[in-house]
Amino acid sequence: MTPPSLLRSRWVAVAYNVALFVLMLAGIEYLASFYAPAWPARALRTIPPVNADPDKPFNSWGMYDRERTLAKPPGVRFRSVFVGDSFVEFDPDGRTLTRAVEERVAADGQGGFEAVGLGISGTGPRSYYYRTRDVALSLSPDALFVFFVSGNDFMPSGGGQHDGWLPPLVDESPGGSLLGRIMPRTDWMLVNRLRLSEFLRGNKPIPHEGDRLQAILEGPADQRIPALVEHLRKYYFPHLDRDRLTEIVGRGGPDFWATFDKHAPGGEALPGWLLNLVVSAEIRDDDQTRIRTPGDAEKAVKDSEIEATASWLEGIHALAEAHHVPMHLFLIPVASMSPDFTAFWKPWPRYFSWYLLSDARHQRLARVLARTTVPFTDLRGDLLGVPHAFRLSDAHWNARGQTIAVGRIREQLRALGLR
Repeated sequence: MTPPSLLRSRWVAVAYNVALFVLMLAGIEYLASFYAPAWPARALRTIPPVNADPDKPFNSWGMYDRERTLAKPPGVRFRSVFVGDSFVEFDPDGRTLTRAVEERVAADGQGGFEAVGLGISGTGPRSYYYRTRDVALSLSPDALFVFFVSGNDFMPSGGGQHDGWLPPLVDESPGGSLLGRIMPRTDWMLVNRLRLSEFLRGNKPIPHEGDRLQAILEGPADQRIPALVEHLRKYYFPHLDRDRLTEIVGRGGPDFWATFDKHAPGGEALPGWLLNLVVSAEIRDDDQTRIRTPGDAEKAVKDSEIEATASWLEGIHALAEAHHVPMHLFLIPVASMSPDFTAFWKPWPRYFSWYLLSDARHQRLARVLARTTVPFTDLRGDLLGVPHAFRLSDAHWNARGQTIAVGRIREQLRALGLR
């Protein structure tokens, strides 16, 4: 029989170690507070570092938007919150989506309207869910607008809201991780320092790559392709034959390079990740890269991916309903809706196969959502066949595409009572 004094000493040791562990965690969280921004910035984004880019007017929440307040400002009678990815954050013609909508409402003679931008590039439905739960619904919105992009927002099989036994230990959305629920500042710092964000996971860190590529494009025309081939061999495909790379990169001809003349009206930058994706697709041989027709794409769609994606969108709707906030989902189609985009990428059929597959997924998701209670607007019909509505490089909509979307958003605002 164990003496009572020994039992007491064991319990004291256990209690001491537990207390020491708790104090250690508290100390780590305290130290992290010197690096992590205040809420809600730390619950919204981890990269780029908040307010670190002088060329982009990020507000104190780390959003590419003007300064906002947690409480609805005096004089604002209708506050909407926009949740999405780069289509909300991006600024074609110098205007983000929220700014364009605010200007449209003001032009209609309506005052007291606010569109708060919670758009974060490189994120998807899971992030939208936690961003809505942990921030958007705390802003006293009169309407919540969520923007789903078919090009990169579909969840993988098994990635649904209720799949999996445990949430991840660390996550870009603190509310979606184990650590973030008890140590949100530490979670933010780990994601920031270890490059664990959704956006950075798919981008290779190459210092000043944009400047290097721009210098190549502005150099002698006869040296352009050889220089790009050497860049790709150095940073992305060191074992790929130069002749193979030259054949892939050189398919577009002069018209292709004219698109990336930044000094020309409407000129676009050539990002390194785009070159990486194009070459990667053209040297792969799998089910996706073999897609050539819409029929091929329809056969390749997996119901499990659609179901996983819909589960998060239905979850966002349930959150909004629980807070008595009208929620509306906008489905943004891929850029292949524009005939000029399709013609531009015709020389690279394996790369273009992604757009055929994404469009088939889009249409399948719309059919699934139509059987749910989630209110949504499918922008595919509005953008189908419209030329010059998307950028040719990164497939974002341009000012024309954005204007079309703004018109549909304005219709929904009227339906919600904002005449």
